[in-house]
Amino acid sequence: MSPELVSLTGRTMMALITLLTGATFALVPWLTRRREAFAVTVPEVAQADPRLRRMRVAYSLAMLALSALAVALSWTLAGTSPVGLAAVVLSLPLAGFLLMLAFRSRVRAIKRAEGWQARHERASAVVGSAAQDAPQVLSLWWNLLYLPVILATLALTAALYPSMPDVVPIHMNAAGQVDDTIAKGWVVFAFPAAIQLFLGGAFASSHWMIRRSKRPVSTEAPASSSLAYGAFARAQSLALLAAGMLVQASIALMPLSFAGVISMGHAAVGVAVVCVAACAVTLGTSAAYGQSGTRLLRHTPAARTLDFDDDEHWKAGIFYVNREDPAVILPRRFGVGWAMNWGNPRAWGLTALLALSIAAFVAILQALVG
Repeated sequence: MSPELVSLTGRTMMALITLLTGATFALVPWLTRRREAFAVTVPEVAQADPRLRRMRVAYSLAMLALSALAVALSWTLAGTSPVGLAAVVLSLPLAGFLLMLAFRSRVRAIKRAEGWQARHERASAVVGSAAQDAPQVLSLWWNLLYLPVILATLALTAALYPSMPDVVPIHMNAAGQVDDTIAKGWVVFAFPAAIQLFLGGAFASSHWMIRRSKRPVSTEAPASSSLAYGAFARAQSLALLAAGMLVQASIALMPLSFAGVISMGHAAVGVAVVCVAACAVTLGTSAAYGQSGTRLLRHTPAARTLDFDDDEHWKAGIFYVNREDPAVILPRRFGVGWAMNWGNPRAWGLTALLALSIAAFVAILQALVG
């Protein structure tokens, strides 16, 4: 593969990653739970309200337009400015959040005008066979599958070690020139292994969050909503494991580039292809199930009443703060995935642990490369 083709492939992969990121946000209004619209609690029947539907369409079109612009910019910046490329990709979540806030304000006004209020609250629980029959999240033991991948990478590194040069390139700049190297030695084993161990820990932590999440239950259909959420959470854990295995396996490209079997450009393209595949797996799972499995319930009758309203605990529509809720993890309000209860001190403890883990990982990499 010529350098020009490597560059073209790399640009294409980054453009696809940008496109998938934008498409994910464009789909969000159609994937949230039926009792929510732009992070506002509404009766399920309100989803058929023409005003809300027009807002969803407008949001999606705006995000698709911004995504098209971002794709064009990412294509231009992919080979010239990594910082600019990162800024373009990160601008899409920010734009999605700001658009959500704008439409959230309008939905709240409609909610007040229509008098959509919770007249009373009913607690629902799923017990007995219904709870037992609900699909379960994959066991955390499945994360041990990352270990054989790490061992295989170490074995590959050992096999290629004799053919590696005395000075091994580990990074290149946007112009394709090597700008960082390490001396041949134990570091060529430790460098990819450290990355794989950190990524494995990150994927395992995400898996743990899914298992520990509060399970949402509809007061109108507690059994079916429990089944839908169980199917959703299990599918997400499967998608997470699949994406994790792909990303972990892609790190094996590093020893191949160390030994000159493939160029660093080829390795970078390979990692980009894997990232696109991982994003596609995540997007496909989210589109198929919707948040908390809501798409599995789309043919069930929509509730006309609003029996539960916790809008006061959702700050800016995405930050959940409830000191009286013992849950640390719960399904997010706007989007597909999970959020943390910032009113629970344990959430801050987990965040501090995450920050320390990232800082330690960066320090270890810096120590390895000298």
